[in-house]
Amino acid sequence: MSKIDPSRIALVVGLVAGSLGSAASCAAEPSGPATAESFSAADGLKAGDWLVHGRIIGMIPTERTSRIELIGGRVDTPTAVLPDLDVSYFLTDHLAVSGQAGAIRTRPVIRNSLAGDIAIGSIWNAAVAGVVRYHFLPNARFNPYLGVGASATTPIAVYPAKGIPAFTVKSQASPLIQAGFDYHLTGNWFGNAMVKYVFVPPVSYEVAGVQVKADLNMLIVGAGIGYRF
Repeated sequence: MSKIDPSRIALVVGLVAGSLGSAASCAAEPSGPATAESFSAADGLKAGDWLVHGRIIGMIPTERTSRIELIGGRVDTPTAVLPDLDVSYFLTDHLAVSGQAGAIRTRPVIRNSLAGDIAIGSIWNAAVAGVVRYHFLPNARFNPYLGVGASATTPIAVYPAKGIPAFTVKSQASPLIQAGFDYHLTGNWFGNAMVKYVFVPPVSYEVAGVQVKADLNMLIVGAGIGYRF
């Protein structure tokens, strides 16, 4: 995976923790009779609840480096906008486990090589992910959380671009961290926003006799709604 300055990680974690802590403090303070009548602790997420999130997410490659033998250049993986769905189960009022599965398509391109820009093709991966999340304010309307987990991808179809011979890619496993919040809207409906950082291991494959090595991490941001069962 890409090398990251430890001081940068500490700064990001500090900012996220500080922001969530401030928001949590504000949410925990009483806000008058009107709020008390419209929301009670019973409306919050609690042990035994199932919560399904549906979101629109953006997958943004970061910390990118690459090496391409013979022709030079760099590997560019474009940002992608995708639908996202996960299912969570609350083990306790504060602790939940989340899982999701689906298919992800990437379209890497070699940029600025001696042969110009070269489209490599489309790579479809089956992806699964699991996250353990800690929810800070289960009895409040605004319920921020932090999570840690892992994702795994396995190629299911590789479609080379025109003029590119068949090639293969390997399966991967990646650790991840996550931060977000659920906001009670009404009944069993919740608004949700989250940010996830995936530490992707380096990948290598051979395209038309050229060895390609790429290293990147993935920043995922998303927003949507959730429904409690």
